[in-house]
Amino acid sequence: MANYQKNIQSQANPTNWITSTPSKHFTYKVETNRPWKPETVLELLEQAHQAFEKLMGPGLDTVIEVEDRVCESNNLGARAEINKRVHSAQDFTIAVKFICEFPQNYGHAAQERDLAYHFFVHELFHCWIGGNVSNDYGQIVEAITQYMTDWTLVHLGWCDEDLRIRERINNQQIIDTATPPHTTIARYKLLFDQMHADDPENLLAFCRDLATCFRQQRSREETDISPVLQRYLGTALEED
Repeated sequence: MANYQKNIQSQANPTNWITSTPSKHFTYKVETNRPWKPETVLELLEQAHQAFEKLMGPGLDTVIEVEDRVCESNNLGARAEINKRVHSAQDFTIAVKFICEFPQNYGHAAQERDLAYHFFVHELFHCWIGGNVSNDYGQIVEAITQYMTDWTLVHLGWCDEDLRIRERINNQQIIDTATPPHTTIARYKLLFDQMHADDPENLLAFCRDLATCFRQQRSREETDISPVLQRYLGTALEED
């Protein structure tokens, strides 16, 4: 009965979306006024989309719907919904939606804005590198996605270099305090940071090969990325 009443209430009080003119690859709608303009989010996503295409090749051939929702103060986060209907090995359709959730008055502080931008671009990166993977490698996918998202935001000028410095400090603190389950992700993010410092092109090649791997296996239930991981990470995998 409680769920039924909740559904009736939600139908009686539909979301009052604020929509904007769509861009080439995205639509954007938001539940409340934000410190950032809709045009700002669309420009951010378009620039990131162009950067990812340049790095990893063509993305998903669809217009991505982005929803900026209001949530409780301790529930902020983001997720992507990718629906695909496989008709054959070569023919399938894909619809993509990003749902990013922030509190009512979120985004006025610089670090809040940076995290919001991270969520938007993070979900976009998963259009190249993301999905179900075999052999419990999901945390590595999440780590490279988080790392490359921050790198891209700084590279494009949407966030200051301080963002990456804060992340390095935070990741080291997570490792030092052995905070599960984030320790593995933090360790790989520091590994990717070191890879980038030692040989930036090697890290970018890693991203390209991962994206190719996901693209080639897109019609499968699970993507086997183990050959790519072995090629680039080698002995680092044995530490898990």
